[in-house]
Amino acid sequence: MLIAKYLKMMLRISLMSFDSAKVLAGVGAILAGVGVFGYVVPSIIGIILFLIGMLELANYFNDSRLRSDVIYWFIFGLIALILLASGIMALVVVYHPAIVTHPMIPYSGMRFIFPGLLTLVIFIIIAAVFFLLSAIYLRRAMETMSTRTNESLFSTGGLIYLIGAVLTFIVIGVFIIMIAWIIIGVALLSVKEPSK
Repeated sequence: MLIAKYLKMMLRISLMSFDSAKVLAGVGAILAGVGVFGYVVPSIIGIILFLIGMLELANYFNDSRLRSDVIYWFIFGLIALILLASGIMALVVVYHPAIVTHPMIPYSGMRFIFPGLLTLVIFIIIAAVFFLLSAIYLRRAMETMSTRTNESLFSTGGLIYLIGAVLTFIVIGVFIIMIAWIIIGVALLSVKEPSK
């Protein structure tokens, strides 16, 4: 959580207007939604733009809870992604042809199947927990945005994202998350600057 404290400290000063921050976050959310179709680069760019835009909106509102929720959403999501990638890499290492078919290891192929799959399942379960934590924090951030701007689409997008996160391991969850990102993006792009 040292990273979260550092990010909070660095990003307390708002450098953007409300309109610039909402456009940045809105475009980022839509790019993140498009990335669900396998376009990794737009998705990564979109998530970074969304993060920066939302932090700027938190600064605009001078809302430390919104700032914290967005930072924790990003950190937990990043941890989930790293765990998932680590699990896949562990599976690749275990099933690498040099290990599986090595002539000096009798029955080497069968010996590594169960531990490799078990390792992948453990990594996926731990990644799922962090991804759900990330979704909970994004939903909280969207609830705060809904309250601050009187725009109910934020609340709807946050709820749909959470539902999609729960259903991610059933393939339909990925499409639900894509819809949630688009709803959040539309909410950000259409919201009017609230009077302070």
